[in-house]
Amino acid sequence: RRFVARTRGITAHQSCKRRPPVALMASPGQSRAEQGQVQKAFAAQADWETVFKSFLQHDTVQEHYAELLGQMDEKERKLIEARTLLPMAKAAYAKNDSLPAKRTGILEGYRNFAQSKGIDWRADAAKLESRGTTTWEAERAAVRSEVVAASMPAYYRACYEGPIHSYGHGNGEWMAAFDAPSAYLLVHLHHYPDLSPQAAFDMLHEELDKLTLKHLASSVSALRCIDIGCGVGTSTFSTVRSLEGMGRTASVTGVDLSDYFIAVARHQQLQLERERKGTVTLNFLHGDGLSLGTCGFRDASVDVVMLSEVTHEMPKVSSQAVFVEAVRVLAPGGVLGYMDLNPSQMLQSNSVGSLVDRIATSNEPYLDEYLELDVPAAMRAAGLEVLEETWPNQAKYPSLESCSLRIIIARKPPSLTLDTWTGKWALESRENWSAYLSFLGVPEAGHEGATSAPDFHEYQLGETSFFMDHRIPGMGMHLRFTAFLDGEWSRSPYPKPTALMSGNDQEEKEHRWKSSWIQYPTCFETTMPDFAGKGKTVTLRRELAGVDSIKYTVHVLEPESGEILVGPSFTWMKRTSREGPNSVVQELKERFGKGMSKPLEWRKKALDQVCAMVQENIEAWSAMQAKDHVTPSNFDGANRMLQGAAAFCKAGLEGWAAPQTKPETIPPFMQTEGEWQIIPEPKGVVLIIAPWNAPLLLCVLPLLGALAAGNLCVLKPSEAAPATSRLLARLVPKYFPDRSVVVEEGGREVVEALIAAPCDHILFTGGGSVARKIASLAAQHLTPLTLELGGKNPCFVDKAESEQLSLYVDEIISTKAYFSGQFCQCQDYCLVHKDVFDEFARLIEQKISSLGEQRHCRMINAAHARRVMALLDGQGEKALPPLPSAEPTGYRGEGQTVPLTALIRPELHSAVMQEEIFGPLLPLIEVASAEEAMAFVAQRPKPLVAYCYSQEPAVWASFADSTSSGNLAVNCGPWRLQSNFNVGIGGVGESGYGHSIWGQLAFDGSSHHKSIFFGKKFAVSPWAAKLVKP
Repeated sequence: RRFVARTRGITAHQSCKRRPPVALMASPGQSRAEQGQVQKAFAAQADWETVFKSFLQHDTVQEHYAELLGQMDEKERKLIEARTLLPMAKAAYAKNDSLPAKRTGILEGYRNFAQSKGIDWRADAAKLESRGTTTWEAERAAVRSEVVAASMPAYYRACYEGPIHSYGHGNGEWMAAFDAPSAYLLVHLHHYPDLSPQAAFDMLHEELDKLTLKHLASSVSALRCIDIGCGVGTSTFSTVRSLEGMGRTASVTGVDLSDYFIAVARHQQLQLERERKGTVTLNFLHGDGLSLGTCGFRDASVDVVMLSEVTHEMPKVSSQAVFVEAVRVLAPGGVLGYMDLNPSQMLQSNSVGSLVDRIATSNEPYLDEYLELDVPAAMRAAGLEVLEETWPNQAKYPSLESCSLRIIIARKPPSLTLDTWTGKWALESRENWSAYLSFLGVPEAGHEGATSAPDFHEYQLGETSFFMDHRIPGMGMHLRFTAFLDGEWSRSPYPKPTALMSGNDQEEKEHRWKSSWIQYPTCFETTMPDFAGKGKTVTLRRELAGVDSIKYTVHVLEPESGEILVGPSFTWMKRTSREGPNSVVQELKERFGKGMSKPLEWRKKALDQVCAMVQENIEAWSAMQAKDHVTPSNFDGANRMLQGAAAFCKAGLEGWAAPQTKPETIPPFMQTEGEWQIIPEPKGVVLIIAPWNAPLLLCVLPLLGALAAGNLCVLKPSEAAPATSRLLARLVPKYFPDRSVVVEEGGREVVEALIAAPCDHILFTGGGSVARKIASLAAQHLTPLTLELGGKNPCFVDKAESEQLSLYVDEIISTKAYFSGQFCQCQDYCLVHKDVFDEFARLIEQKISSLGEQRHCRMINAAHARRVMALLDGQGEKALPPLPSAEPTGYRGEGQTVPLTALIRPELHSAVMQEEIFGPLLPLIEVASAEEAMAFVAQRPKPLVAYCYSQEPAVWASFADSTSSGNLAVNCGPWRLQSNFNVGIGGVGESGYGHSIWGQLAFDGSSHHKSIFFGKKFAVSPWAAKLVKP
């Protein structure tokens, strides 16, 4: 009172002697109807604002603190005023021992008001208490964690063993725990005054929950959620109800430091279980939100953390720590839903005396630190992205400052991965773009249009390449292309800079570029020399600035010195969708629908382009196949085959594609005037899936038939031959700039996506196990297939003179060695007549031994070598010649070679006789006669090729009649079998079906033969003619 009297005696004149006084803003206040019950309970206080106004105008205060006070806003000054009075208020309460009565009065006021609002506080608390102290203490002991209790933070222990709110042992007594459910309902009732207490509380938390989940990635299906500082579970139960109402599946864990509160929460849970829908599992743990590891929560193990009205009861440093702990447990992309008292509203609507009393009475002992805490800044410092700052029930509260609660949604930044690039992006803004446009020669009058023109990008990235769909509608530009992230120069798909696309002043020409990672997987850079023909180098750096933002940085450089001439110029793209670019299959279907590939001239030109692509790069193809360990790697011979097949195809194309007139088969009296035709028409988009053993040849040979039939094609080369695959991906855009042929690199996921697009026909060459998977996927879309498979190709060796047997041996062993056995037409095993078995085996051993180092056949990779070597398990004694002890010197340590080896009379149930070998092993089986050999073959799955080496025409005929195979080679090897373009090579049964290699059969396989009747007059059906009219 003496202090008040003295400050009132200071006049305005006295306070302005040396410097002008600091003006104070008046608080706008808030009607009591809009205040919460805590604010009302502490509202009746002395007019300390007037006291401090006079105090701050005193000459001494002005002299020392005028500059400081001048930099503060009204709310900051109010906090200083409260802290100035706080020590005296605490001392006064300690001296007169009036706090217990004050707390009791406040508590009774709450209970009475609750009763008037339909909250049966006293009865509900009494019901909980009636279970008896013994029962409650047993349940508290069951939930209590001694580790957590022993490490309880000092700030919390003070409120556990001492006062907080209206309780002498606030967080450490049963009465507080029994009162808590009703108290939580009461304090927020004013936010939704038209709803029941429970409905109001649930509505508040539903708003928080919905805002939180809105920012969670949709890919998160089963949520993992923690409610930190859950108390008796009231907020946790509301969250559970919100999640179940949204149909979400989740596991929710409430965590609190009070073992009293957790015991009540678990009891409440049992009472509420029967009301729940069961899509959310719920648990409560005695634990510390600052150290969730003691509750078993590992790093990045949680999707959502809820923090509801906790931090205003914590010191500032503890609040900062809880955000750090939330970041630890949240998975990348996980979201923090935060709600607590609104400092702006509190400082605006509460008097200094009210704030002081709330702190001094330990109702909220750390409230001054909370009011000082910059929560968004603390979240960012912890590593969170603040996504949204808002308030509940905006229909009632017009602004954040008018509501006593504040909601903040923050997110742990998602991990930026390759998948982050996938999606659709639109131009957001450009900076310093005029400097770049001036370099290009764009007139200044066109800068604004070029800067703001809508620009759309779509991306799909891989480790070594990226696909882009780029549209600038105002310039009539739309490009789709694949570029490579390997630092190698290649052809740019852009005929000129995009800023010049709409003009005709610059001639279109071929440009080169290269791209490489700067920081994988978030940043890569493209280099473009002699850009726009101006002799300067332009670099374009693309960088993920976040999950929904890409930053592009352009520099113009002096080529020799690297000096920056222009830039940096920036473009920012924002995400519009997480959906990836349209499938190349859909792209090609749209192009096919326009009829571009139907003319025969287009088809012939396409065949020429295939030939040119191979012929003009023959050395590169051979080098890449060698790099991939393809055997043989030299493509000269295969190229001659390809050129011959293409020439044959062109020569026969007009005849194959011509309509075929067919005669009538019904009696003349039933015929009507007209003509029957069968017209071969293209199927549409053909997917060609090639194997690794002939990665180029088995892409381009099927491509001939598909293009000749008028289809557009997607090539999927083998990922096991990456160098060849990449060269194909580089060259196809050069020779097919119209994107009538597109290369899609990748593994299983790429194949599955292409089949699911779906395409119109699939040509697959490879093994039976993969073929079954592809056929299963294709069946879901009823997509027709051509399967070029393999199998265990038998070779019957009839009795013959030694000289003739030597010819057989030379053919078989040279084929095995030339292809390392990795050829679908290789002889898999030999059925040898008993009369010549020993001699044949001797010649085989002699031939293999003569190979020297060449006996060691290099496999495509170590995994395949291990598979083939595994077929030798337990066969050592049957090996001929004996197995060597190690790889040859040149290959040692690589583990990629297998010695060419014959196996004498292996067990028929062994793996080497059950699986296709596809390697340099040759089992020799003894048979008594040609008939036994035929029976042996007939009893097994149908192979791609059966070989019959005999001098008896009767045996040839019997073999043809008695066995079934895709092809039969009598007295020849694979070379002769595939030397006639008039004859296709295809399988049957488990060796495949259809033809794709060459000739008319390949054309027919990629065509639909449509039957047409051209009636010159309308033909009435017999049943229509007989119909009796009423």
